[in-house]
Amino acid sequence: MISFTDLAVRSGMSSIRLHCAIPTWSSPTDTCDDLHDLHELRSRFLLFIHDLLQSLRASGISASYSLTPSNASLGFICEKPINTAAITEGLQKGNLKLTREQAGLVDWNGVPCLILT
Repeated sequence: MISFTDLAVRSGMSSIRLHCAIPTWSSPTDTCDDLHDLHELRSRFLLFIHDLLQSLRASGISASYSLTPSNASLGFICEKPINTAAITEGLQKGNLKLTREQAGLVDWNGVPCLILT
């Protein structure tokens, strides 16, 4: 399985800015039942971002990120600005089911996008 860092290294990038949509509120879903689940997801999401930045930097890629609040019950990390509603709708149409505490790497309009539950 290929990682986000591997994709960035293979692309020959010397720098990258990650656009991250952090969940701030969501109605109950399969992956996020209540505010405790949402808080846990936010905490894991922020740790994941920092681990990803370390991985990218260790691979010789200068990396930074921006955070955007989201009302989805998922966390998104992408190389371009994120339309969380469109990605969520695309996941539902494609019947891609992510379970709790899972990360998925999808191609969104030619751009790799990490999704965390």
